[in-house]
Amino acid sequence: MIKKLSWNVIGLILFVFLNINSVVWAQQLTTSSLPVKQFAHPDRIRYDGSCMSIEGKDVFIYSAAFHYFRCPQELWRDRFRKIKEAGFNTVETYIPWNWHERTMPSGLNDNSKFDFKDLKAWLKMAQDEFGFYTIVRPGPFLCAEWSGGGYPRWLAKLGPGKGDLWLRSADPEHIKWSVHWYNAVSKVLAPEQISRKKKGQKGIIMFQIENEYDAHGTKSKEIFLKALYHSYKNNGIDVPLFTCLTAQTRASKDPELSQVFDCDNYYVANLSDAPSCARRMYDLRKKQIDAPGFVTELQGGWFSLVTGALSEEHYSDARHFKAIGLMSMLGGGTGINYYMFFGGTHFEGWGARGMTTSYDYNAAIRESGATGPKYFAAKAMGEFINEYGTKLARSVGGPCELKDAPKSLFGGLRVAPDGTKFVFLHNTDPNKPLKGRVTVVPGKVAQSTEPIYNVNQNGEKVLIKTATVTNGNTTANESFAIDFNLPDLGAQVLVIPPGAQPEQGKWCLMESEQPVRPSVSIAPIRIANALRYNDPVNEAKWKTLPKETSLSEIGINDFRYNLYRSKVTLSAADIQQENRLLFNMFTRDIVSVQVNGKIPKRLFPEKADAQTWITRGAYSRIRPNEFDNRFDVSGLLKAGENEIVVVYENLGHAHGYVPMEELAGIRQAGLSTTDTMLTHPLQWELATDVAGITKSFTGPSFKADKWERIALNTQDEIPRKGNGVQPKGEQTGLFTWYRVEFSLPEKDAKVWMPWMAKINASGNGYMWLNGHNIGRHWEAGPQREFFLPECWLNSGTKKNVLVFGLRQTVNGANLKAIEVMPYPNSAEFRK
Repeated sequence: MIKKLSWNVIGLILFVFLNINSVVWAQQLTTSSLPVKQFAHPDRIRYDGSCMSIEGKDVFIYSAAFHYFRCPQELWRDRFRKIKEAGFNTVETYIPWNWHERTMPSGLNDNSKFDFKDLKAWLKMAQDEFGFYTIVRPGPFLCAEWSGGGYPRWLAKLGPGKGDLWLRSADPEHIKWSVHWYNAVSKVLAPEQISRKKKGQKGIIMFQIENEYDAHGTKSKEIFLKALYHSYKNNGIDVPLFTCLTAQTRASKDPELSQVFDCDNYYVANLSDAPSCARRMYDLRKKQIDAPGFVTELQGGWFSLVTGALSEEHYSDARHFKAIGLMSMLGGGTGINYYMFFGGTHFEGWGARGMTTSYDYNAAIRESGATGPKYFAAKAMGEFINEYGTKLARSVGGPCELKDAPKSLFGGLRVAPDGTKFVFLHNTDPNKPLKGRVTVVPGKVAQSTEPIYNVNQNGEKVLIKTATVTNGNTTANESFAIDFNLPDLGAQVLVIPPGAQPEQGKWCLMESEQPVRPSVSIAPIRIANALRYNDPVNEAKWKTLPKETSLSEIGINDFRYNLYRSKVTLSAADIQQENRLLFNMFTRDIVSVQVNGKIPKRLFPEKADAQTWITRGAYSRIRPNEFDNRFDVSGLLKAGENEIVVVYENLGHAHGYVPMEELAGIRQAGLSTTDTMLTHPLQWELATDVAGITKSFTGPSFKADKWERIALNTQDEIPRKGNGVQPKGEQTGLFTWYRVEFSLPEKDAKVWMPWMAKINASGNGYMWLNGHNIGRHWEAGPQREFFLPECWLNSGTKKNVLVFGLRQTVNGANLKAIEVMPYPNSAEFRK
């Protein structure tokens, strides 16, 4: 039986219907000048100016960034499980070219060097086991605080090495090699598209080309973007293509680039700046009305730099996490990807130059796999989206005036096609709660004179220009009052059903309660002694190095320590005149030197281990006559044969600008009478690894019978973080090894807890846990705690072996203290 409707309800329905249809009609008029979007399988996936539609259903994309290359494969299932339990329907990953093609191929048609096994396994687990949609971003440039920004280091050999920036440019040679990458990765990804899966199965729903192209100053970007577009299409990619922060595709009228929609990345300036997400999203929707509003990277935290601050010290917290998500929705976002949701670790030194080993990112799922307030804020958001996402997907509205509101209150209104109202409110004050009554004025927006900023990868604020928000809502025009009660920096949504009064609405996303963690008491394991051994450099595997040969040219594109050696016969006159040893590098890396068994005085750089040196020269190329490692060898040379041994420290491949286009290694080096030119170039031999690597020092079963046993400090507290808190000492050699053993208690099958090592040491180098490279140790800091993946740990009677290989700095390589312990407050019950 049809119930009699009141005239008020009928009027409301007619009002909403007419206004929604007027909006659609207005959009059709506006978009008529744009090329029509083409979808290869519109029944499987398509989009319009509101949202993604998958298999005929509107979907709000709630996505978590999770990089397979920053997590041991044995731990993927745990991370996926936690993402699923937080309510996400999608996971996103970059795909680094240099991770999958580590050795230079013989030519453009040589695909024999590619290895995609882990990418395939990650996609299979995400889609088939956990039921996620996936979003892939293969670059070729990633940024991502990743080595080379994803570009292989060997690629620099093929560039001009001079003039304007080559990578990311429209140079024909660069385009050919980028297409070489796209052709290979597309063949792997094409079968994983949702359009190739059976109905109901999950698959890839979005592909990105390039990345944040607006930030890079090259010319003719359209040419490069079209080449990438053609490569995808030629390889059968037929799901939606997108970019982020790339003006060339945003509302493009080009027949091809118009088929690629642009997205935003939101890294806001401070805790109180979440409203900028609403304004920027509203602006994106206004400028690009034929595509959904999507945030490719919604700030999940921040990365950490050598000599900087750890991610845990970044201002973003659970309140901020929730506020920027809700404000993006208020602006019209129907797709958000939290970057990072799980950060991970830079194992084997794969982080970009200047990055710490930890990529914890202060993310919702921490480096160790632990969860906290930010995770439960994400879970509350997931519950909200799962309940209301379909209605939000086609809602209209945005920020609007809040009459009689305090200055710190921001918000607005969105109205779904069925008349459901969503009132978004945010208290921008991080220190004081807000409570009161406010009138929502849908048709009017309080104009803001506050500038809007994004934060770039250097932590610098960049002014964002947006259009003026002129009308926050087009489906409602009557003001209404609501009561609110917001905690400091709180963000909530009042959901008012169709035809209901505000007081009949339901407040969503209240502060969520966190589960009580199990009480587990395990005492830290303080290690009392270690074995020490200086690297026997002369026992390394030496080979003659052709003149001016880079490491990439002999197949070294990863991150390790290399040895150089020169034996030179000098006369008495030579040693009187040539008192300088100079190095001209392929990139601005560091060398340590031993001349006839003694350490020369370093002239430049005076301190070679700080972040200022790591990032120096980002905008200038090294000149052939530039010597940025210089030593005084007065009194160290002798008449007759001399031996010069060098440890080369690869500081990592930069992820932007000129250093991204540089090879690695020593270009030329020799003796001189001056600091500005070589008067006596030397012939060099190379050992591709320090001797300890070739002798298997890092293996857990290695017998260290000849190593010296030393006592470690077991009394003083080890700093858990900080810059410049390493032991002070002096350089006595080139490269030193340490080896320690420890045992862990038997695992409790019901309780999971991650482990870490707290370390106080000088020297730069790498660490190996039971033979697995767990990343770099930088003496400068701030990182002093290092993740020990549980999948690589032994428990019970089987011992664990932790090995350090450290280049001696001006403080030597002194291992002072180590403590192995569970992460505080991170235990949780296993299911």
